[in-house]
Amino acid sequence: MQTSVFVDQRFPFGGNQLATYWDTKANASLTKEDMQGMALEMNFSESTFLTEPTTKGCVSKVRIFTPTAEIPFAGHPTLGTAFVIRHKRILSPEKQTALLQLGVGPIRVDYLEDDNVRMIQPEPSFEKPVENKEKIAEAIGLDADDIEPKSPMQVVSTGFPYLIIQVKALASLKKAMPVPFVFQKNLRGLSTKQVLIFSTETKFSDSHVQARMFAPEVGVVEDPATGSAAGPLGAYLEKYKVLKKHELGEPINIEQGYEIKRPSKLVARVPHESMSEVHVSGKIRLVAEGTFHLP
Repeated sequence: MQTSVFVDQRFPFGGNQLATYWDTKANASLTKEDMQGMALEMNFSESTFLTEPTTKGCVSKVRIFTPTAEIPFAGHPTLGTAFVIRHKRILSPEKQTALLQLGVGPIRVDYLEDDNVRMIQPEPSFEKPVENKEKIAEAIGLDADDIEPKSPMQVVSTGFPYLIIQVKALASLKKAMPVPFVFQKNLRGLSTKQVLIFSTETKFSDSHVQARMFAPEVGVVEDPATGSAAGPLGAYLEKYKVLKKHELGEPINIEQGYEIKRPSKLVARVPHESMSEVHVSGKIRLVAEGTFHLP
């Protein structure tokens, strides 16, 4: 099945595309190399494969592949796969919540109204701020002056780490782009090479930030909508009180995907001051169903 995740109803096409191979019996005969090849053939940011769970209480085990690598966790594959699991009645349509077994452990998903799904991400971790602004700016095609000096460049994770960087203006956000070879070299030594940049200038007045995410190291030059980064971003925004006229626990609306013509809307929420968990939700749209013919 093909879905689009984190769609914005103001656009006929958008969100992050996902291929989900939901037949657990058929998937049991696949090797890791088969799955990797199928993910590359689809060439979406991620593809997912359902297998029988080995963790008690989980409805399915979910394996996630980018075009070049298997990864333990990602946001839009979690939500899109949760949608497919209920659509294909692997989970009863009456169920309002489920546990999915991922590489980072069980992740809870909640089924909301109007094909919206929410995941509960674990407590965020914050690494020591990154200091070399010139090298980081060069890696993403910006000048050091484009980066907001009041906010730290910092790796944050709720299961998958991202280097989060605030830029001063939407114009800076739009012109950013990973620089081949420089990106890898300048980020060497960091715990991640997944970079999320954001601006508090937005296209729509009901949005709080616009973001872009670069992950060329795993075959994703730019991602249309990154749920596993929305949680860390939400925690970062709350920790440093970046947003004006915003109270802890209120939804944070995130725009993403505009530069690659896949406009998306993600919603993050940090419900408790302790940041013991982070909620990320979005709307899923069913796009296509079919048969994959393995060579």
